[in-house]
Amino acid sequence: MRGLVLLLLFPVTAAAQECASAALQSREAFLYGRFEVRMQSAEGSGLVSSFFLYNRDVNCNWPAVNNEIDIEMTGNLSGSVQFTTHYPFLQSYTYIHPLEFNPHAGLHDYAIEWEPEAVRWFVDGELAYVQDAPYVGGLQHPMRLMMNLWAADSPAWVGPWEFMEAQSIYAEISVYAYTPGEGTAGTANNFSLVWTDACDGVDPNRWETNELETFGGNFCTFSSTNLAQVEGQIHFNLTPPLPTTTAQVTFQLDASTTPAGPSDIVYLNGTFNNWCGTCAPMALVDGTYIRTETLPSGEHEYLFTVNGWSTIGGAPLGSSCDHLPCDEYGNYGVAVLPGQPALTLPAHCWASCINCTTCPADGNGDGFVTVTDLMFILSNFGCLGNCPGDLTADLVVSVSDLLLLLNGFGEPCE
Repeated sequence: MRGLVLLLLFPVTAAAQECASAALQSREAFLYGRFEVRMQSAEGSGLVSSFFLYNRDVNCNWPAVNNEIDIEMTGNLSGSVQFTTHYPFLQSYTYIHPLEFNPHAGLHDYAIEWEPEAVRWFVDGELAYVQDAPYVGGLQHPMRLMMNLWAADSPAWVGPWEFMEAQSIYAEISVYAYTPGEGTAGTANNFSLVWTDACDGVDPNRWETNELETFGGNFCTFSSTNLAQVEGQIHFNLTPPLPTTTAQVTFQLDASTTPAGPSDIVYLNGTFNNWCGTCAPMALVDGTYIRTETLPSGEHEYLFTVNGWSTIGGAPLGSSCDHLPCDEYGNYGVAVLPGQPALTLPAHCWASCINCTTCPADGNGDGFVTVTDLMFILSNFGCLGNCPGDLTADLVVSVSDLLLLLNGFGEPCE
Protein backbone atom coordinates (compact mmCIF):
# COMPACT_ATOMS: atom_id res chain seq x y z
CA MET A 1 0.00 0.00 0.00
CA ARG A 2 2.69 2.53 0.98
CA GLY A 3 4.80 1.45 -1.99
CA LEU A 4 2.04 2.39 -4.42
CA VAL A 5 2.25 5.97 -3.20
CA LEU A 6 6.04 5.98 -3.47
CA LEU A 7 5.87 4.62 -7.00
CA LEU A 8 4.64 8.01 -8.17
CA LEU A 9 6.71 10.19 -5.88
CA PHE A 10 9.07 11.51 -8.57
CA PRO A 11 7.97 15.10 -9.24
CA VAL A 12 6.02 15.96 -12.36
CA THR A 13 4.56 19.10 -13.88
CA ALA A 14 1.37 20.12 -12.14
CA ALA A 15 -1.91 19.47 -13.91
CA ALA A 16 -5.39 20.48 -12.73
CA GLN A 17 -5.34 20.08 -8.95
CA GLU A 18 -7.84 20.09 -6.11
CA CYS A 19 -5.76 22.01 -3.57
CA ALA A 20 -2.60 24.04 -3.10
CA SER A 21 0.05 23.44 -0.47
CA ALA A 22 3.77 23.83 0.16
CA ALA A 23 7.07 21.95 0.09
CA LEU A 24 10.71 22.76 0.80
CA GLN A 25 13.90 20.91 -0.06
CA SER A 26 17.48 21.62 0.89
CA ARG A 27 19.79 22.75 -1.88
CA GLU A 28 22.47 20.47 -0.46
CA ALA A 29 22.32 16.68 -0.46
CA PHE A 30 23.68 14.79 2.54
CA LEU A 31 25.33 11.38 2.84
CA TYR A 32 24.62 10.27 6.44
CA GLY A 33 24.02 12.61 9.36
CA ARG A 34 21.56 13.62 12.04
CA PHE A 35 18.52 15.73 11.12
CA GLU A 36 16.31 17.42 13.72
CA VAL A 37 13.06 19.34 13.54
CA ARG A 38 10.47 20.79 15.88
CA MET A 39 7.12 20.45 14.16
CA GLN A 40 3.35 20.13 14.45
CA SER A 41 1.52 18.05 11.86
CA ALA A 42 -1.82 18.78 10.20
CA GLU A 43 -4.97 17.03 11.36
CA GLY A 44 -7.54 15.69 8.93
CA SER A 45 -8.34 12.57 6.94
CA GLY A 46 -6.27 12.22 3.79
CA LEU A 47 -3.48 14.57 4.93
CA VAL A 48 0.23 13.82 5.24
CA SER A 49 2.81 15.99 7.04
CA SER A 50 6.43 15.00 6.55
CA PHE A 51 10.07 15.54 7.43
CA PHE A 52 12.27 13.28 5.33
CA LEU A 53 15.40 12.58 3.33
CA TYR A 54 15.03 11.75 -0.36
CA ASN A 55 17.38 11.07 -3.26
CA ARG A 56 15.89 13.65 -5.58
CA ASP A 57 19.02 13.77 -7.74
CA VAL A 58 18.40 10.49 -9.52
CA ASN A 59 19.67 11.48 -12.99
CA CYS A 60 16.66 9.84 -14.66
CA ASN A 61 17.50 6.50 -13.04
CA TRP A 62 14.47 6.10 -10.77
CA PRO A 63 13.57 3.75 -9.13
CA ALA A 64 16.93 1.98 -9.55
CA VAL A 65 18.65 4.50 -7.27
CA ASN A 66 15.69 5.32 -5.05
CA ASN A 67 16.58 6.08 -1.42
CA GLU A 68 14.35 7.70 1.21
CA ILE A 69 14.07 7.99 5.00
CA ASP A 70 10.74 9.27 6.32
CA ILE A 71 9.05 10.78 9.31
CA GLU A 72 5.37 11.07 8.39
CA MET A 73 2.23 11.91 10.34
CA THR A 74 -1.07 11.04 8.71
CA GLY A 75 -3.88 13.40 9.65
CA ASN A 76 -6.37 10.58 10.28
CA LEU A 77 -4.33 9.19 13.22
CA SER A 78 -3.87 11.29 16.35
CA GLY A 79 -1.63 8.97 18.38
CA SER A 80 1.18 7.78 16.13
CA VAL A 81 4.01 8.68 13.77
CA GLN A 82 5.28 6.60 10.86
CA PHE A 83 8.96 5.78 10.22
CA THR A 84 9.93 4.33 6.83
CA THR A 85 12.98 3.58 4.73
CA HIS A 86 12.72 3.11 0.96
CA TYR A 87 15.14 1.32 -1.34
CA PRO A 88 15.69 0.70 -5.07
CA PHE A 89 12.81 -0.86 -6.98
CA LEU A 90 10.19 0.05 -4.34
CA GLN A 91 11.36 -2.05 -1.43
CA SER A 92 10.38 -0.38 1.85
CA TYR A 93 10.20 -1.02 5.61
CA THR A 94 7.71 0.82 7.84
CA TYR A 95 7.10 1.03 11.57
CA ILE A 96 4.16 2.92 13.10
CA HIS A 97 5.28 4.26 16.46
CA PRO A 98 2.63 4.97 19.13
CA LEU A 99 2.74 8.38 20.78
CA GLU A 100 1.55 9.56 24.16
CA PHE A 101 0.44 12.87 22.63
CA ASN A 102 -1.43 14.14 19.60
CA PRO A 103 1.20 15.29 17.05
CA HIS A 104 -1.40 17.55 15.43
CA ALA A 105 -2.04 19.47 18.64
CA GLY A 106 1.37 20.94 19.43
CA LEU A 107 5.06 21.22 18.56
CA HIS A 108 7.33 18.26 19.33
CA ASP A 109 10.91 17.31 18.54
CA TYR A 110 11.71 14.62 15.97
CA ALA A 111 15.06 13.44 14.65
CA ILE A 112 16.62 11.01 12.18
CA GLU A 113 20.11 9.58 12.57
CA TRP A 114 21.51 7.95 9.44
CA GLU A 115 24.71 5.94 9.57
CA PRO A 116 26.10 3.44 7.02
CA GLU A 117 24.60 0.46 8.83
CA ALA A 118 21.75 1.92 10.89
CA VAL A 119 18.89 4.42 10.91
CA ARG A 120 17.47 5.72 14.20
CA TRP A 121 14.39 7.82 14.87
CA PHE A 122 13.87 9.98 17.96
CA VAL A 123 10.79 11.64 19.47
CA ASP A 124 11.25 14.42 22.02
CA GLY A 125 14.86 13.36 22.51
CA GLU A 126 14.09 9.70 23.21
CA LEU A 127 15.09 6.86 20.91
CA ALA A 128 11.89 5.54 19.33
CA TYR A 129 12.97 3.03 16.69
CA VAL A 130 16.05 1.54 15.03
CA GLN A 131 16.59 -0.20 11.71
CA ASP A 132 19.96 -1.94 11.58
CA ALA A 133 19.28 -4.96 9.37
CA PRO A 134 21.56 -5.63 6.35
CA TYR A 135 19.08 -3.94 4.00
CA VAL A 136 19.96 -0.55 5.53
CA GLY A 137 23.20 -0.73 3.56
CA GLY A 138 21.07 -0.02 0.50
CA LEU A 139 20.77 3.60 1.68
CA GLN A 140 23.90 4.76 -0.10
CA HIS A 141 22.96 7.83 -2.14
CA PRO A 142 23.17 11.47 -0.98
CA MET A 143 19.70 12.75 -0.10
CA ARG A 144 18.05 16.16 0.19
CA LEU A 145 16.31 17.17 3.41
CA MET A 146 12.65 17.79 2.54
CA MET A 147 9.34 18.83 4.12
CA ASN A 148 5.85 18.96 2.69
CA LEU A 149 2.14 18.94 3.46
CA TRP A 150 -0.09 17.18 0.95
CA ALA A 151 -3.39 15.38 0.41
CA ALA A 152 -2.93 11.75 -0.58
CA ASP A 153 -5.08 9.73 -2.95
CA SER A 154 -4.67 6.63 -0.76
CA PRO A 155 -7.68 6.11 1.52
CA ALA A 156 -6.41 2.74 2.78
CA TRP A 157 -3.32 4.51 4.13
CA VAL A 158 -4.49 7.96 5.25
CA GLY A 159 -8.27 7.80 5.04
CA PRO A 160 -10.51 9.37 2.39
CA TRP A 161 -9.85 13.00 1.54
CA GLU A 162 -12.37 15.73 0.99
CA PHE A 163 -11.12 19.29 0.74
CA MET A 164 -10.39 21.02 4.02
CA GLU A 165 -7.97 23.81 4.83
CA ALA A 166 -5.07 22.63 6.98
CA GLN A 167 -1.70 23.71 8.34
CA SER A 168 1.52 22.07 9.46
CA ILE A 169 4.17 24.01 11.40
CA TYR A 170 7.96 23.69 11.31
CA ALA A 171 10.23 25.38 13.84
CA GLU A 172 13.93 24.96 14.54
CA ILE A 173 15.72 22.63 12.09
CA SER A 174 19.28 21.34 12.57
CA VAL A 175 21.64 19.31 10.41
CA TYR A 176 24.64 17.38 11.76
CA ALA A 177 27.41 15.69 9.77
CA TYR A 178 28.31 12.07 10.48
CA THR A 179 31.75 12.31 12.13
CA PRO A 180 32.34 9.03 14.00
CA GLY A 181 34.76 9.44 16.88
CA GLU A 182 35.00 13.19 16.39
CA GLY A 183 31.51 14.53 17.08
CA THR A 184 29.81 16.18 20.02
CA ALA A 185 26.15 15.19 19.50
CA GLY A 186 23.86 12.23 18.90
CA THR A 187 24.43 8.55 19.51
CA ALA A 188 27.99 7.89 20.76
CA ASN A 189 28.79 11.54 19.93
CA ASN A 190 29.16 10.55 16.29
CA PHE A 191 27.64 13.75 14.86
CA SER A 192 28.82 17.35 14.51
CA LEU A 193 26.54 20.37 14.03
CA VAL A 194 26.65 21.85 10.51
CA TRP A 195 23.86 24.41 10.76
CA THR A 196 20.68 25.33 12.61
CA ASP A 197 17.82 27.15 10.91
CA ALA A 198 15.74 29.24 13.30
CA CYS A 199 12.86 29.33 10.78
CA ASP A 200 12.65 33.09 10.89
CA GLY A 201 12.32 33.02 7.09
CA VAL A 202 13.02 30.78 4.11
CA ASP A 203 16.73 31.17 3.35
CA PRO A 204 17.07 30.89 -0.47
CA ASN A 205 20.70 29.85 -0.08
CA ARG A 206 19.63 26.86 2.00
CA TRP A 207 16.17 25.93 0.69
CA GLU A 208 14.43 25.53 -2.64
CA THR A 209 10.67 25.82 -3.01
CA ASN A 210 8.87 23.31 -5.21
CA GLU A 211 7.05 25.81 -7.41
CA LEU A 212 3.91 24.48 -9.14
CA GLU A 213 5.12 20.92 -8.66
CA THR A 214 3.24 17.82 -7.64
CA PHE A 215 3.62 14.04 -7.86
CA GLY A 216 1.36 11.12 -8.62
CA GLY A 217 -1.12 10.36 -5.85
CA ASN A 218 -1.04 13.95 -4.56
CA PHE A 219 -4.16 16.09 -4.89
CA CYS A 220 -2.20 19.32 -4.27
CA THR A 221 0.09 21.62 -6.22
CA PHE A 222 3.02 23.07 -4.25
CA SER A 223 3.67 26.82 -4.23
CA SER A 224 5.78 29.23 -2.18
CA THR A 225 2.66 31.36 -1.81
CA ASN A 226 1.44 28.71 0.64
CA LEU A 227 4.39 29.24 2.97
CA ALA A 228 4.14 31.78 5.79
CA GLN A 229 6.74 32.86 8.33
CA VAL A 230 5.30 33.51 11.79
CA GLU A 231 7.49 34.25 14.83
CA GLY A 232 10.22 31.68 14.36
CA GLN A 233 7.99 29.20 12.55
CA ILE A 234 7.33 28.33 8.91
CA HIS A 235 3.69 27.47 8.29
CA PHE A 236 2.75 25.16 5.41
CA ASN A 237 -0.82 26.03 4.43
CA LEU A 238 -3.16 23.77 2.47
CA THR A 239 -5.74 25.91 0.68
CA PRO A 240 -8.13 25.79 -2.28
CA PRO A 241 -6.47 25.48 -5.71
CA LEU A 242 -4.40 28.42 -6.85
CA PRO A 243 -6.34 30.92 -8.98
CA THR A 244 -5.40 31.40 -12.62
CA THR A 245 -4.03 34.86 -13.36
CA THR A 246 -1.87 36.32 -16.13
CA ALA A 247 1.49 38.08 -16.16
CA GLN A 248 3.67 39.86 -18.69
CA VAL A 249 6.78 37.67 -19.09
CA THR A 250 9.77 39.08 -20.96
CA PHE A 251 12.17 36.56 -22.51
CA GLN A 252 15.74 37.58 -23.36
CA LEU A 253 18.54 36.01 -25.42
CA ASP A 254 22.07 37.38 -25.65
CA ALA A 255 22.70 38.16 -29.32
CA SER A 256 26.48 37.71 -29.12
CA THR A 257 26.04 33.99 -28.39
CA THR A 258 23.33 33.40 -31.00
CA PRO A 259 24.10 31.81 -34.41
CA ALA A 260 22.09 34.46 -36.28
CA GLY A 261 23.34 36.91 -38.89
CA PRO A 262 21.91 40.35 -39.77
CA SER A 263 19.32 38.87 -42.13
CA ASP A 264 18.25 36.04 -39.83
CA ILE A 265 15.22 36.08 -37.54
CA VAL A 266 15.22 34.68 -34.02
CA TYR A 267 11.96 33.26 -32.69
CA LEU A 268 10.55 32.32 -29.29
CA ASN A 269 8.78 28.96 -29.31
CA GLY A 270 6.96 27.33 -26.40
CA THR A 271 3.95 25.58 -25.02
CA PHE A 272 2.21 28.97 -24.80
CA ASN A 273 2.23 29.41 -28.60
CA ASN A 274 1.98 25.71 -29.55
CA TRP A 275 5.58 25.67 -30.80
CA CYS A 276 4.34 27.65 -33.80
CA GLY A 277 7.72 28.14 -35.44
CA THR A 278 7.54 31.64 -36.90
CA CYS A 279 4.66 33.34 -35.08
CA ALA A 280 6.75 34.95 -32.30
CA PRO A 281 9.79 36.83 -33.67
CA MET A 282 12.09 38.45 -31.13
CA ALA A 283 13.26 42.07 -31.42
CA LEU A 284 16.97 42.90 -31.27
CA VAL A 285 17.52 45.70 -28.73
CA ASP A 286 21.02 46.79 -27.67
CA GLY A 287 22.58 43.39 -28.25
CA THR A 288 19.73 41.34 -26.75
CA TYR A 289 16.83 39.59 -28.43
CA ILE A 290 13.63 40.38 -26.49
CA ARG A 291 10.00 39.32 -26.62
CA THR A 292 7.19 39.81 -24.08
CA GLU A 293 4.27 37.38 -23.82
CA THR A 294 1.13 37.43 -21.67
CA LEU A 295 1.13 34.05 -19.93
CA PRO A 296 -1.35 32.40 -17.56
CA SER A 297 -0.08 31.28 -14.18
CA GLY A 298 1.44 27.82 -14.31
CA GLU A 299 4.50 26.13 -15.81
CA HIS A 300 5.61 26.81 -19.37
CA GLU A 301 8.32 25.31 -21.57
CA TYR A 302 10.20 27.23 -24.24
CA LEU A 303 13.31 27.49 -26.42
CA PHE A 304 14.77 29.77 -29.08
CA THR A 305 15.07 29.12 -32.82
CA VAL A 306 16.58 30.82 -35.86
CA ASN A 307 14.66 31.12 -39.15
CA GLY A 308 11.75 28.95 -38.08
CA TRP A 309 13.19 25.63 -36.97
CA SER A 310 16.43 25.68 -38.96
CA THR A 311 18.58 26.14 -35.82
CA ILE A 312 17.39 25.31 -32.30
CA GLY A 313 18.75 26.76 -29.07
CA GLY A 314 17.29 24.93 -26.11
CA ALA A 315 18.54 23.70 -22.76
CA PRO A 316 21.37 21.15 -22.80
CA LEU A 317 19.59 17.79 -22.70
CA GLY A 318 19.38 16.43 -19.15
CA SER A 319 20.99 19.52 -17.60
CA SER A 320 19.80 21.44 -14.55
CA CYS A 321 17.96 23.95 -16.76
CA ASP A 322 16.26 21.23 -18.84
CA HIS A 323 12.69 21.59 -17.58
CA LEU A 324 11.95 17.86 -17.82
CA PRO A 325 15.45 16.37 -17.78
CA CYS A 326 14.29 12.80 -18.23
CA ASP A 327 12.37 13.31 -21.48
CA GLU A 328 13.84 13.58 -24.98
CA TYR A 329 13.45 17.36 -25.30
CA GLY A 330 15.82 20.10 -24.15
CA ASN A 331 13.36 22.82 -23.21
CA TYR A 332 13.75 25.66 -20.73
CA GLY A 333 10.98 26.22 -18.20
CA VAL A 334 9.40 29.13 -16.37
CA ALA A 335 6.91 29.05 -13.50
CA VAL A 336 4.45 31.94 -13.38
CA LEU A 337 2.90 32.17 -9.93
CA PRO A 338 -0.71 33.28 -9.41
CA GLY A 339 -0.83 37.02 -8.85
CA GLN A 340 2.78 37.45 -9.93
CA PRO A 341 3.55 40.86 -11.43
CA ALA A 342 5.47 41.34 -14.67
CA LEU A 343 8.44 38.99 -14.88
CA THR A 344 11.66 39.64 -16.79
CA LEU A 345 13.86 36.59 -17.26
CA PRO A 346 17.67 36.90 -17.35
CA ALA A 347 19.22 36.86 -20.83
CA HIS A 348 20.12 33.32 -21.84
CA CYS A 349 23.37 32.37 -23.47
CA TRP A 350 22.48 30.34 -26.57
CA ALA A 351 21.80 26.63 -25.88
CA SER A 352 23.26 26.89 -22.37
CA CYS A 353 22.32 26.91 -18.71
CA ILE A 354 24.38 30.06 -18.25
CA ASN A 355 22.52 33.35 -17.93
CA CYS A 356 24.60 35.87 -19.83
CA THR A 357 23.38 38.69 -17.59
CA THR A 358 24.80 37.08 -14.44
CA CYS A 359 27.68 34.87 -15.60
CA PRO A 360 29.71 36.88 -18.14
CA ALA A 361 32.61 35.16 -19.84
CA ASP A 362 34.77 38.22 -19.24
CA GLY A 363 34.45 38.17 -15.48
CA ASN A 364 36.59 41.22 -14.70
CA GLY A 365 35.61 43.35 -17.69
CA ASP A 366 39.10 43.69 -19.15
CA GLY A 367 38.08 42.63 -22.63
CA PHE A 368 39.78 39.22 -22.46
CA VAL A 369 38.61 35.73 -21.46
CA THR A 370 41.26 34.31 -19.12
CA VAL A 371 41.77 31.86 -16.30
CA THR A 372 41.14 34.78 -13.95
CA ASP A 373 37.64 35.04 -15.41
CA LEU A 374 37.02 31.35 -14.73
CA MET A 375 38.00 31.76 -11.09
CA PHE A 376 35.83 34.90 -10.89
CA ILE A 377 32.83 32.88 -12.05
CA LEU A 378 33.58 30.03 -9.67
CA SER A 379 33.91 32.30 -6.66
CA ASN A 380 31.21 34.89 -7.35
CA PHE A 381 28.31 33.22 -9.13
CA GLY A 382 27.46 30.23 -6.95
CA CYS A 383 29.82 27.67 -8.47
CA LEU A 384 32.42 27.45 -5.74
CA GLY A 385 32.04 24.07 -4.09
CA ASN A 386 29.53 22.94 -6.72
CA CYS A 387 31.57 22.71 -9.92
CA PRO A 388 35.31 22.00 -10.16
CA GLY A 389 37.78 24.46 -11.58
CA ASP A 390 39.47 21.73 -13.62
CA LEU A 391 36.55 20.69 -15.81
CA THR A 392 38.65 18.74 -18.31
CA ALA A 393 40.45 16.61 -15.68
CA ASP A 394 43.85 17.63 -17.07
CA LEU A 395 44.97 18.95 -13.66
CA VAL A 396 45.12 22.50 -15.06
CA VAL A 397 42.57 25.29 -14.78
CA SER A 398 42.57 26.59 -18.34
CA VAL A 399 40.55 28.65 -20.81
CA SER A 400 39.17 25.36 -22.21
CA ASP A 401 37.62 24.80 -18.78
CA LEU A 402 35.93 28.18 -19.01
CA LEU A 403 34.55 27.31 -22.45
CA LEU A 404 33.13 24.06 -21.11
CA LEU A 405 31.50 26.01 -18.30
CA LEU A 406 29.88 28.45 -20.72
CA ASN A 407 28.70 25.65 -23.00
CA GLY A 408 26.55 24.05 -20.33
CA PHE A 409 28.87 21.93 -18.18
CA GLY A 410 28.64 24.29 -15.24
CA GLU A 411 24.92 24.18 -14.61
CA PRO A 412 25.25 25.34 -10.96
CA CYS A 413 26.31 28.75 -12.28
CA GLU A 414 22.88 29.98 -13.34
